[in-house]
Amino acid sequence: MKKTLVPSLTPQRYAETFAVFVEHSLEYPLMLDKLSSCTNEKLKQGFNILDIGAGTGHMLKEWMSRIDFKPSHYTAFEPNESHFKDLAASVTQLNIENTLYNSSFTADTALPEKYDIVLFSHSLYWMPDPALTMQHASKLITENGIVLAFIGGPYGVHAMFPLFEPYIERTSPMLQNNAISSHEVIIGLRQYGIEPEITLLPSPIDITGLFEVDARPQLAEFISFCMQIEFNSLPSWLQTDIIQYVHGGCVEQGDKLYWYLPTAAIIINARNSQ
Repeated sequence: MKKTLVPSLTPQRYAETFAVFVEHSLEYPLMLDKLSSCTNEKLKQGFNILDIGAGTGHMLKEWMSRIDFKPSHYTAFEPNESHFKDLAASVTQLNIENTLYNSSFTADTALPEKYDIVLFSHSLYWMPDPALTMQHASKLITENGIVLAFIGGPYGVHAMFPLFEPYIERTSPMLQNNAISSHEVIIGLRQYGIEPEITLLPSPIDITGLFEVDARPQLAEFISFCMQIEFNSLPSWLQTDIIQYVHGGCVEQGDKLYWYLPTAAIIINARNSQ
């Protein structure tokens, strides 16, 4: 079968489709609970943050509102121009001493200081070798510091790629590799001699109403983000198959329709990064 040529999302389209995904995701309270409990249990007043792929700063603001003490300094990397502007505004509102980089963090990035917590909030998808990047980050933490990464578990979105990717040929590279899941990262860390702590959060996506005819444009944006392609550029038969895949994985609860996509929390402590 001839493959369909289709563009991956541009940085601007990534930001637009990401906004639709966030609108339906119910994972953030669970992620914030995990992040806040790690902070309160493992850190102390004046802790130092390195936030890699910080996004708009939405997570940061919610995080700061939930914890018992405040950081002394916040360092962040965010390469997306649109998100970086929002991040800068968020940090200004919080009045935290900060260093912000409108660039990507890599396994070769050198920084002059150590951090009490390094956070990857769904940003490992952007790394050529996510496990190597986490290993590098573990070298940047203090004696009692942690690296905490949130990433999709090996379900749902991750599983779409071996099913549907064989029928397309991308005309531009994928910015965010949603084919990567916690499974590949954990296996990679073990190959680097690191045994991480792993928790799977039962995080749902609220799909209620998205399969209605008048919601088709929003459904297209949602799936565009999942597959990191322009969904409307696909042939109709492939669109139908993908929609059936998503719909078939949903569960009705009362008047709601949920697609459960467990999010993994992967933690590296200084002691298990050696």
